[in-house]
Amino acid sequence: MERVYLDNNATTRVAQEVLDAMLPWFRERWGNPSSLYPLGEASADAMRAARSELARLVGGTPEEVVFTSGASESIATAFESARRRGGDRVRFVTSAVEHSAVTAQVEACAASGAETVVAGVDHEGRLDRDAVLSAIDGRTALVSLILANNETGVVSDLGEIAAACKAADAWLHVDAVQAPGKLPLDVSELGADLLSLSAHKFHGPKGVGALWARRDLPLAGLVLGGPQEREVRAGTENVPGIVGAGVAARLAREHALDTAALDRLTGMRDRLETGILERIPGARVHGAGAPRVPNTTNIGFSGDLDAITLLALLAASGVDASAGSACHADRSGPSPVLLAMGCSEGEAAGSLRLSLSRDTTGEDVERAIGAVSEAIETLRALA
Repeated sequence: MERVYLDNNATTRVAQEVLDAMLPWFRERWGNPSSLYPLGEASADAMRAARSELARLVGGTPEEVVFTSGASESIATAFESARRRGGDRVRFVTSAVEHSAVTAQVEACAASGAETVVAGVDHEGRLDRDAVLSAIDGRTALVSLILANNETGVVSDLGEIAAACKAADAWLHVDAVQAPGKLPLDVSELGADLLSLSAHKFHGPKGVGALWARRDLPLAGLVLGGPQEREVRAGTENVPGIVGAGVAARLAREHALDTAALDRLTGMRDRLETGILERIPGARVHGAGAPRVPNTTNIGFSGDLDAITLLALLAASGVDASAGSACHADRSGPSPVLLAMGCSEGEAAGSLRLSLSRDTTGEDVERAIGAVSEAIETLRALA
């Protein structure tokens, strides 16, 4: 029997349309996009088409899209660009529930002598907007906030914060990695100055990401030696990956605008939660009282349960899931996101993240309910 894959916030299966679009650029159309003969010009044209699709996904213009190796590089570019603003712009503002790609940058800023502010969240994962707003002034270089949390799916309302950033000329960077295909995206409505994406989170290839940056922002290059990507990222571009990212962006935009598809995804997530809560006493959904993307649930269980053992039992029964961010899958210990939401260390260390995709079926959901219930019963019996 085919495995049930419920770790789509870690990575997604490449869509068939994406794979089909990529294949010719490995063999038949291998030209360097910087070359002026037809083979190179074809690659450049393909990149332009993909750039336009990424721009449409976020509501920007093609000139504002910089291709990267993934969201971590996009985030690093955003922070490095803000660090070079100079003058009195020495403050970096973020939250306690960011992805490690952002928290690592904030820690690096603090280590170099910059001022950092980390705003908290309430028990549902909702951002303390007042804490963020009070930190935005003429000394603020960058505010970096996650739009849809990768562990809980909680969606942040950034409107008031974006307005404050604009008034203070502080840049707003939005980590939108978990949003494509789940939420309509529009950088103007978000009020963003920079926004990071990673193609493999929305059925595109790994190793390709994008940084949308307002066209008048001075970006700092991390890789020097060539004029590619607004002189931000030197080197011959990954044409097949970029082509795939473009197709994935188109599919994600269409899915996010498909009300019936999103309702189906929400319905499966809700059935998954209901089934687990009905069968497992003491279970609760983290962030259930806040707006969430339709594909993500994070469930805690009473008692000190070890998530690593839980995941091993689920894997043995054919269900793939995670305990939180894939970037920390090999580490034991409580989730910083859940700790920030007020969970005890035991609950934060034993919670389960289940993330669906447009490939998930109703049968997958029912199998997962049964597998999770049996695994929890086994762990409780052993305890």
